[in-house]
This record gives sequence, C-alpha cells and structure tokens, in this order.
Amino acid sequence: MIAGGMLMASGPAASGDADAGRALARVWCTEYHLVEENQKQARDIEPLFAQIAGDSAKSSLSIAAWLADPHPPKLSLGQKQISDLVAHLRSLKTD
Repeated sequence: MIAGGMLMASGPAASGDADAGRALARVWCTEYHLVEENQKQARDIEPLFAQIAGDSAKSSLSIAAWLADPHPPKLSLGQKQISDLVAHLRSLKTD
C-alpha cells in the first residue's frame, strides 16, 4: 500500500500542472471529448473527461501510457504535456 502511494507520488500526476493540463485539453481535446461541463459539443463516441477521471480501473500510469500512444488526431505529446493532462484528469476525480 505504501509502495503504491510512493509510486503515485512520483508518477505522472505528481509532477504535472493541472491548470496547464486543463489549458492543453481545451486546445487539443475538445473536438473529441467533453472536457468541461459547459462545453456544448464533442463526438459522442469518445469518453468524457469526467468518465476517464472517475474510472477506478485507470491509474495515473495507465492514463499516461494511453496518452503516450498517439491516438486521433495523432497527437504526439511530450512527457510534460502528458503529466499535465494526467494531473488535470486526476483533479476532476470526485471520490
């Protein structure tokens, strides 16, 4: 349990900037995902950011790996951008 907490503390979300991740999501992710509550449109087949954040099966490391593997629109994100997006997603977690 402690080791997992230590891994999380040194993982992608620990070094990320949630505000920078939110800004990045607004620029790159809104065409595909609903990233904010007041957003009016996105593709309906992609998961909402709130769903990604609330999925207990998704760890910070698994989200980082998912972001590192280019997906539409073939984003190639750097480690800092991935860390920021993971931190933003973790900031949305409600439980």
